[in-house]
Amino acid sequence: MLVKIEDGFYLNSQHIIAIRVSKNAADGNFAVLIEYTPNNIQAMGSYQKNFTSKLEAEIYLQNLHQHISKT
Repeated sequence: MLVKIEDGFYLNSQHIIAIRVSKNAADGNFAVLIEYTPNNIQAMGSYQKNFTSKLEAEIYLQNLHQHISKT
């Protein structure tokens, strides 16, 4: 099943390897890094989305989780 990562960018839920969340100590921003395998299993891609608040990052992760759980 396709999961919307951002407008115009969708991933097959089976291709998502890991989701990493980190907080930048300097500015307090949060980064969500999605690692995935493109159509070639030997390659790996990554997509990073930055958020200025914890709430924005949590909402994004909750929506992502809901879409992945539907598969």
